[in-house]
Amino acid sequence: SSITELRRLQENHRDLMAQVESLTNQQRLYAELRSENERLKEQLGFLETARYNSVAGRIIARDPENLYATFVVNRGTAQGIKKNQAVVAYQDGVEGLVGRVLEVSRNTCVVVPLYDAGIYVAVRLERSRYEGLAVGSGTDDAPIVVKYIKKRAREEIQFGDLVVTSGLQSLYPPGIAVSRVTKIRVYDYLTSIEMDTDPVLDFARLEYVFIINRDSPSQGAE
Repeated sequence: SSITELRRLQENHRDLMAQVESLTNQQRLYAELRSENERLKEQLGFLETARYNSVAGRIIARDPENLYATFVVNRGTAQGIKKNQAVVAYQDGVEGLVGRVLEVSRNTCVVVPLYDAGIYVAVRLERSRYEGLAVGSGTDDAPIVVKYIKKRAREEIQFGDLVVTSGLQSLYPPGIAVSRVTKIRVYDYLTSIEMDTDPVLDFARLEYVFIINRDSPSQGAE
């Protein structure tokens, strides 16, 4: 009788442990879904208030060991994506520049980030309005270098100043946040100054991006 009772208790224990594991998994899945829904609501809110037409996409492939490499988004020619379209993202309440479309297939596209050495973006300092050119460095020491800022601007530039797109290139709409100033370099033999800046976006946490339709009427008016 005792042996039979022990076996019954062991079976009940296994059943209860299986139920606990199932409930734990369901609770974890619920928490993940709730967080995902909150992120999607944030992205949807940005899409509805954006100043230009764009296509939302999700990053589906990237090199986790190299944040400075290109990454793949699940949107392509079937969704109207074209090469060289600008890519932005919305993170922690900030709209920031991600880069541009490098290659396009039917249902995916490859995006090159703005800190790539082949990226050039016409920018201006938001506060002082001085203009320059942001160039990707391809390194984590100074991801984005802003060049050709007039020397007379030195006294008006502060660390942490926001750098935004100037809109002087048709590829990038004006007013999109790019980076913040971290270091200022002045050379006697140059007529301009250079600045090291850090991107406003945390590229390691990017999940969703928006690919700007540069042929849309709203962007053409800007």
